[in-house]
Amino acid sequence: MKNLFKSQRGSTIVIFSLLAVIIIGFTSLVTDIGMVAVYKAKLTHAVDSAALAGAQELIYNDYPVHIKVDEYLSENGFPDHSAEIDTDSNSVRVTAFHRVEYKLARLLGYTSKEIHATAKAKVLPVIGVNQGIRPFAIEAFDFEFGETYVLKQGGGSGNSGNYGAVELGGRGAQIYFQNIVEGYNDRLMVGDYINTEPGNMSGPTENGINHLISQCNHIPKCTHSSFDPDCPRIITVIIVDNMNVNGRSSVQIIGFASFFLEGVAGSGNKSEVTGRFIRTVTSGENGDFNQDFGLYGVKLVE
Repeated sequence: MKNLFKSQRGSTIVIFSLLAVIIIGFTSLVTDIGMVAVYKAKLTHAVDSAALAGAQELIYNDYPVHIKVDEYLSENGFPDHSAEIDTDSNSVRVTAFHRVEYKLARLLGYTSKEIHATAKAKVLPVIGVNQGIRPFAIEAFDFEFGETYVLKQGGGSGNSGNYGAVELGGRGAQIYFQNIVEGYNDRLMVGDYINTEPGNMSGPTENGINHLISQCNHIPKCTHSSFDPDCPRIITVIIVDNMNVNGRSSVQIIGFASFFLEGVAGSGNKSEVTGRFIRTVTSGENGDFNQDFGLYGVKLVE
């Protein structure tokens, strides 16, 4: 009996030892698999951000795309990454790789696992702007980068009392002035109809435009060829196919464009608003659209 008891106790110790090894091994794998999943999610987020930032550089051209992508991957927690970057005229595709070093799974002979994530961002014309549009509409034109255009005409010009102002959210000089300073606080889409705002309203126009220009505090001062995207002198306006209408009339939005405000030229009711055409990126709805007026959105397509 004594030998039998010793034999059973020895078998129990062996079984518990084997179970302990199995439990420790399983725990190690679960812990490290969880760590890999966390790194995979972080890498996916970093690659998404890098692809979006890289695609914006197709418009701004401030930095080479690969430098911007590497910068975003590093800033989002992957300084030791390797990446494959493919670009064309309107998209950037990024695949980044990262090796995750195992901790506990090394006890079972597993040392590391390589993970990767891919994202593609595409630049598309904006077909809807959520907010911030200024109350000016100009006729569609083959705009040239850096050229100066009249955004609102002065007295003596215009068509049947219309000088380029539009009614957004209500009529009158006070609402018009507020929309110049703050931008229209609602969404507009290609295909929407809006009303023109007849009258010169030279006072609100001059005060509003001068206010926006004075709010550029960047050093050095922004210009149409070198600007902070959030500069108050960058405004978004409405593009229509025809402003040759009588009095307060309905016109249809066919696109949006951005301009760098140059100022208010002339004096009194002869003053006119001028700006230089620029290409830039904004938030809003974008899509494949045959009208391209230089205002873009960037979105992930894979």
